[in-house]
Amino acid sequence: MTSFEQQALSTSLIKPTCWCRKVDDTFVILPHDNDPSQLLQHLNQHHPRIQFTVETENNSQLPFLDVLVTRNTDNTIQTSVYRKPTHTDQYLHCDSNHPLRTKTGVISTLTRRAVKFSSLPPKPELNHLRHVFTKLNNYPIKLVDRIINSTINPTPKPKTTKSDSAPVRISLPYIDKTSHHISRLLKQQAAIDTYFTTATPIKTIIRANGRKHPTTKQEPKGVVYNISCNCGSNYIGETPRPLNIRIKEHKTSTNKADQKSAISEHYQIS
Repeated sequence: MTSFEQQALSTSLIKPTCWCRKVDDTFVILPHDNDPSQLLQHLNQHHPRIQFTVETENNSQLPFLDVLVTRNTDNTIQTSVYRKPTHTDQYLHCDSNHPLRTKTGVISTLTRRAVKFSSLPPKPELNHLRHVFTKLNNYPIKLVDRIINSTINPTPKPKTTKSDSAPVRISLPYIDKTSHHISRLLKQQAAIDTYFTTATPIKTIIRANGRKHPTTKQEPKGVVYNISCNCGSNYIGETPRPLNIRIKEHKTSTNKADQKSAISEHYQIS
């Protein structure tokens, strides 16, 4: 994508004021008198396998990933947290069978997002989080306030000295108070650190029992892979299918010298 951007933008008659990309999402600001459709047409003519779609601002607002960008009347920009209209504000419920640190981690993560994504004071977003966790997810208000305050104003951690031997760390199945009691005993009596693992979900058990277990080794799928070339270039791809099938497609395309694979195209050029 970096190579594509450099080539496409250098030959475009329209020069964006701002071009920011996160993976395959791009945020673009154009001069006032430029037509976005002309830039879109140019980009989609540049490479047969890379096609863009466009979403323009509505009421001076445009969502970009989890950020809502608002253009003010003086053409300055302010940002805030964005949620899709279908978002339900349902998070890990307080009564769920998970360690407390996992639940508080959800609150602290959303608190950090509120602070980092908001160009204005984050108080409205923090109040929204308080409402969501206490009214919709049954968290105690004192716990929510404590996690929000400690996230915004963290206490400096004391410096620890490195020991010669690596600490022993084991996993424990999470069974509410029992797991915490065992964890404290291991820490006090044997200096063993612990972390908790949750039980296998019922959905996974049902699926596993409802199908035959494979007798042959399964190729990994849903992976990101890297193919290196002797020229020093690297191709990084992603596939939801088995990796061996995707690699076979690259090989077939290269042998046929067609344009269905970026690997084949690079091989022909080099």
